[in-house]
Amino acid sequence: MSIRVKLYMSYLAMVFLPMVLILGFVVFVLYAGGMQDLREYFRVEKEEKTNQSLIYGELKYVLENDTDKLSSPAYTDKLQRRLADQWAGLIMTKDGIVTEVPVFLKELSPHEDWQGLFDKSPDTVSFKAFKFQINDIAFRYPDGHNGQMLLLRRYDVVPPLWRPIGTLIFIAFIGLSSLILTYYVSRSIIRPIHALKTAALQIKDGDLSQKVVVKSKGEVGQLAAAFEAMRIQLKQSIDQSLQYEENRKQLLSHISHDLKTPISAIKGYVEGIMDGIANTDEKRQRYMETIYHKANDMDQLIDELFLFSKLDLHKVAFDFKTIDSVKYLGHYLEEQRFDLEKSGVQLSFQAPAGQLLIAADPDKLGRVLTNILNNCEKYMGQLPESADKRVTVSVREKGSDVLVAVEDTGPGIEKEDLPYIFDRFYRAEQSRNSETGGSGLGLAIVKQIIEGHGGTVWAENAEGGGARFCFLLPRAEPVRTVVIEHEEHTNH
Repeated sequence: MSIRVKLYMSYLAMVFLPMVLILGFVVFVLYAGGMQDLREYFRVEKEEKTNQSLIYGELKYVLENDTDKLSSPAYTDKLQRRLADQWAGLIMTKDGIVTEVPVFLKELSPHEDWQGLFDKSPDTVSFKAFKFQINDIAFRYPDGHNGQMLLLRRYDVVPPLWRPIGTLIFIAFIGLSSLILTYYVSRSIIRPIHALKTAALQIKDGDLSQKVVVKSKGEVGQLAAAFEAMRIQLKQSIDQSLQYEENRKQLLSHISHDLKTPISAIKGYVEGIMDGIANTDEKRQRYMETIYHKANDMDQLIDELFLFSKLDLHKVAFDFKTIDSVKYLGHYLEEQRFDLEKSGVQLSFQAPAGQLLIAADPDKLGRVLTNILNNCEKYMGQLPESADKRVTVSVREKGSDVLVAVEDTGPGIEKEDLPYIFDRFYRAEQSRNSETGGSGLGLAIVKQIIEGHGGTVWAENAEGGGARFCFLLPRAEPVRTVVIEHEEHTNH
């Protein structure tokens, strides 16, 4: 529930809830007083005043025309009972002496000085919190004695004391309901905000391990979800930064080692030439060839390092084109066949009939195949000259992807090395000999390029020995477009 709805509902509840509570309280009081319906209260009040007026009119007629009835005990008893039913009564005197007091008034006030009422002649009097209006009537008995009567009649069904009490109860209900509603509404808002404050302070102090948990919905819940998303993003960013920092340290360490080795060799051979150790043309030629070879290794390492850095920072632009993978691989492998055969490696290509379209950067995809083939050639170079050295490249459809596999007949990959061979500077040859282990960046570049194409790459050992490198690339569906010449084009 949103904060706006909560506030609206609380405002409405503050208006209607006290009214409902007070109405319930009134109904309870009336029910406790024997009234089953609130309408009965108004009916009683109306009928009581009407009946009082009727009886008073009858009494006035008797006083004016037939005072003999006032001397009859039967008539006065009947009159007092009728008046008592309407919360009224007559106090009568004869020659100043009280002769008649209604029974119900005696019950309301047993110790009342009835004679004093005639002496004081008040307009109103209260019995048991009920106010009675007093009408003083003078008359003469038939026998000539002076008579006086006080007509007491209740003029309000509700005791006067109940009015301030009712007002206090009304105020109490309003205050109590407002406090309760304010407490619950504020708690549902303040508690989540306090939790968010705690989470914000933890984030400020650098503690991103605590999950932001707020049991609330609406705006506060959305804010908590945003806080949690921010915490996760910050944690990932910091973890990534720490990983990048660690990678930079490792990168510097590996670069230092991989550059120092050929530089040391070049310095040694140059010093040999300068010191006259290479004292023959043959030695000098061999030293110069070695220096040139080491310089080429350094140049290749720098090129690979530069490419890997750009790939790692996502600063390499991919020129994607829709190409037929079967035709592309056939042309590319035909170009590589001659160089591999010079190393004694036989290259074969297996492909299905028809087209397998992919969206790829031809140059980057060529770099992937070159690095994998170089890796295969390098490790198969460790085999005896008489060994069967073959590389088989196959392509086929696999679901919505195209699977390319490069399998060699080399020594294979150690099981413990398989999860790490695509990591930067990782060499299965732990001696770090560049002649056998390479720079350690070739397969890392392969992984970066394939993932940049939206694919995946992995390595495994073939069933008959040797290593198998596989990568998946998403297929590109041909799109039929109509141009002026009504040709068909394939777009990605």
